[in-house]
Amino acid sequence: MKKISCFSLIFLLFSLFFLQNNVVFAENVNNEYVCIANFCYLYSAPDFTSEKIEINEELLKINHKDIVTIKLEDGNIVTATDAKNMLFYQVESFGENRFDSAYIFSDFVTENTNTIEIFPEFNATINTATVLYQANGETIEPTDIDIAKSERVYLFEGYNEDLTHNRVAVKIDNQLVYGYILTDYISPDGFNPAIIYAATIALACIGIIMALLFMKNKKKKVS
Repeated sequence: MKKISCFSLIFLLFSLFFLQNNVVFAENVNNEYVCIANFCYLYSAPDFTSEKIEINEELLKINHKDIVTIKLEDGNIVTATDAKNMLFYQVESFGENRFDSAYIFSDFVTENTNTIEIFPEFNATINTATVLYQANGETIEPTDIDIAKSERVYLFEGYNEDLTHNRVAVKIDNQLVYGYILTDYISPDGFNPAIIYAATIALACIGIIMALLFMKNKKKKVS
């Protein structure tokens, strides 16, 4: 009982000390982020339409595996969204360069850790050899990253056959790289355009046959 009472007294004294001195233990936030796209740019505002950051009159290009330091405020990552609700991080520095106002699109970076990356369950296959595309503002541009036929990819926003490109994550050099692939070159699991096309033709043929039979029966009744 005495031991318990002593422990309680010590705990009470420590609690009073921290309350009196407003001691706060800040959460250890990792603000180093690594580029997972093949490349990206920094923007002067959280918007793709804003000016890109330049160094010595050249666009500052963040390449795959480059590390940027994200700004912290009260122990939290500083974020912002554009008019389309797309999330950006405010970048504090990149290499020897420090910034007052620089933003990076959040989908292009991930927290830099030493943990083994967990790959998603891929849900589509590339049916034709192609390249990975990258968004650059409002346009989608091809890159020099080759994607082989039969490569497995992850459609993390689902599959939309009405779009010219669909967003994918693909495994390159044992890391996930995000980008776009031409829709015609993607075969989602459980979706076979050839089968659907054949089924459509078959249904059309059945419809024509039924129409002919109906017309034939109608002629017999009239006669």
